[in-house]
Amino acid sequence: MKKPIVVLGIGELGSVFSRAFLKNNYPVYPITRQTNIDELANTINPELILVCTAEADLQNALQSIPKQWKDRVAMMQNELLPRDWQTHNFTNPAVISVWFEKKKSMDSKILISSPTYGKKAQILVDSLALIDIPAHMLNSEEALLFELVLKNLYILTTNIAGLAIEKGATVDDLHNQYLDLMLDISSDVLKLQSALTGKTFSESDLEQGMIKAFQGDLEHKCMGRSAPARLKRALELAKMFNLSVPTLKKIGSKHF
Repeated sequence: MKKPIVVLGIGELGSVFSRAFLKNNYPVYPITRQTNIDELANTINPELILVCTAEADLQNALQSIPKQWKDRVAMMQNELLPRDWQTHNFTNPAVISVWFEKKKSMDSKILISSPTYGKKAQILVDSLALIDIPAHMLNSEEALLFELVLKNLYILTTNIAGLAIEKGATVDDLHNQYLDLMLDISSDVLKLQSALTGKTFSESDLEQGMIKAFQGDLEHKCMGRSAPARLKRALELAKMFNLSVPTLKKIGSKHF
């Protein structure tokens, strides 16, 4: 019997990963708000702990991870960057940039293969493969950072654009009918990503990556339910870093 895997947060994506781990013969222990995590840490020795909470709950979840588990953490949130976990003293955490979605009453929808990196990353790749979800290993922290920024660029650009264009617009509509707006939003978002990481990135490489993701599901709706919260968070961070983000501010002025 393999050592168990702990899944912190059993929402839609948490349930997908749990099924993948079970298919790979790992016992799964869920952590919900009712779970005493320190009590659990004294009773099991897990292979890894996957944090599947929403972005807004991430810091509380990471702070709750017991000291003896800090060498086996994996994360999968949107809007995730190294600054989110570096203060928690994890040892070589695994991170996966998730490019599939799961909503109630529908099966997983795959856009492109999900890149992952870190100590326990191969378990994620192997387990997801057993439920026909493609994922692949990266070979460096630099490659992981690029992939995280790419996912952030995709989700923030499409969600924020969805607040400014016709209701129900798709990523294909965004690319073909609102290209100037897409580029203006992505330029603001990239400024923010650079400030948050202290790094610069190739705009053309990121744009190509975003278009590839668009092609994975051309009918993907731009505006998810988290769009207003994402825009508000982006504006707050831009203010914190004293960044000029004129397009984000213009859209925000119509919503807040």
